Amino acid sequence: MESWSDEVMEKSANTNTPSPQHSTTPPSSMVRSTGALGAATMASRVLGLVREMVYASFMGQGGVASAFFIAFTIPNLLRRLLGEGALSAAFVPVFTDRLQRDGRAAAWRAANSVASVLAVGLVGVTVLAVIVLGMLLTVSPETIQHLLVRFAELFHAKRPASDGAATIPLILRLSQVMFPYTIFACLGAMAMGMLNALRHFFVPAFSPVLLNIALIGSVFLICPFFGSAPEQQVFGLAVGVLIGGVFQLAYQLPQLWREGWRPCWHFDCRDETVRQVAKLLAPSVIGVVAYQINVVVGRLLGLAVGDYVPAALNYADRLMELPQGVFGVSLATYMLPTLSAIATRGAMEDFRVEIGRALRFLMTISVPATVGLIVLGEPIVRLLFERGRFDAESTRHCAFALQFSVIGLTFYSSTSILARAFYAMKNTKTPMYVALASMVANIAFSLCLMWPLKEGGLALSNSLSAVLNATLLFILLRRRIGSLHGGALASAAARIALAALIMAAACWGAHHWLAARLAATTLAHNLALVLVPIAVGAAVYFAAAFVLAGEEMRAILRSHRRG
Repeated sequence: MESWSDEVMEKSANTNTPSPQHSTTPPSSMVRSTGALGAATMASRVLGLVREMVYASFMGQGGVASAFFIAFTIPNLLRRLLGEGALSAAFVPVFTDRLQRDGRAAAWRAANSVASVLAVGLVGVTVLAVIVLGMLLTVSPETIQHLLVRFAELFHAKRPASDGAATIPLILRLSQVMFPYTIFACLGAMAMGMLNALRHFFVPAFSPVLLNIALIGSVFLICPFFGSAPEQQVFGLAVGVLIGGVFQLAYQLPQLWREGWRPCWHFDCRDETVRQVAKLLAPSVIGVVAYQINVVVGRLLGLAVGDYVPAALNYADRLMELPQGVFGVSLATYMLPTLSAIATRGAMEDFRVEIGRALRFLMTISVPATVGLIVLGEPIVRLLFERGRFDAESTRHCAFALQFSVIGLTFYSSTSILARAFYAMKNTKTPMYVALASMVANIAFSLCLMWPLKEGGLALSNSLSAVLNATLLFILLRRRIGSLHGGALASAAARIALAALIMAAACWGAHHWLAARLAATTLAHNLALVLVPIAVGAAVYFAAAFVLAGEEMRAILRSHRRG
């Protein structure tokens, strides 16, 4: 596909392509579509935050919590590889192309072919993974602890603070229980891709709500049946993961049925659609695995620093993912089928305008969210998590990790949009190479920063690799399709950053003014120290951004008036 963009650009230049303002998605339409998607995602993220609050009280920030979060990361890795990330990147453009060129009947046949092959592959991988995990459980605890000590001495000349001899076997046993979740999650992600291609965003974005309900319910309804100790009860959470995966898939099927889809078993690895998706899937799998390896490596390296570190990183990530998911992921999800349709038409100027507009909208939300989480990170963590087994020391560790994690917030979300631009052009190799380079850089950053900054160093390493990833994708995309209006983006970034700094000063002042007058550390005290500065900061940012970044703010206002 190396000559694809040149061919399309020539086609666009030789035809009477409508001007961008008439042919691209209007700004307010983009925001409204993303807003509907964001509303569903908001419900999911808020419930996800409630889930983490329940987890924090239930497990705290010790070895059991770290074991569960690492174990859930392992099957989640496969879900990202063959589900939301790589499969969507490979399947949605092919499905969209088949839908527009050949009609729905052909698109449904293509989808059933891919689903049949995917289901067989997922079952095989799951069975193999459970067997391999069982073999790893035969390694003695003494050997595990010896390896951790040797690793720590190699880089730090000190013994690790964690008890890997107890934590790692628990990780392996939990992974065995949760691995079948990938079957339902990956098929659910494929259903999500089909619905997105059909311009249904709310239902698939809302499906993770059911996973969160299952996980929250498992704490109260399932965990007590597994024993009284945390290391026993945590297996109830693993069962809740399986139940949630089933719910996620089942919830989307009625909407697909209404659109005309009918399940049909068609296992044929030589099918043209299967081969086309597989060709695109291979490099995108490598690209997604690079990011997920960053997550897994960060968690495992954290065990060498302290058994609390993986849990601290997880709670910090959940807080960062709230603004990222509500707007960044929602916008990226909307962009893939939109850009795929534009690419099919060959309207490259529309393609460029749409990307630039999406990046400006993204910065309008993510930059102030970054600044706000840095300024108010510790009071937010204290309000949400500090109860039960999650104590004041846990708050400090989590807030420290959060301050470094959110540095990469805008770049994580930008990477999602820029990668989808390549995917829409059926180019999955470029994001793969960039992701691999970022993965190597992340590991190097981690080994340098994890000892002096501990959980903060690992969080900062992820942020720095995100900056590298987004920057490289932007440069390579500009070389491939031409100008992305970098001057306009830089101007918007500067104006939004200035508005966010004004907001930060207002948040900081409001927080410290209240802290000097509210002595008792009660729930009302913690609420005031978070909600009042947020309200003041939001008002100040809205006013400053309306003056400094008027185009983006007016588009958001128009979307609400018309919605």
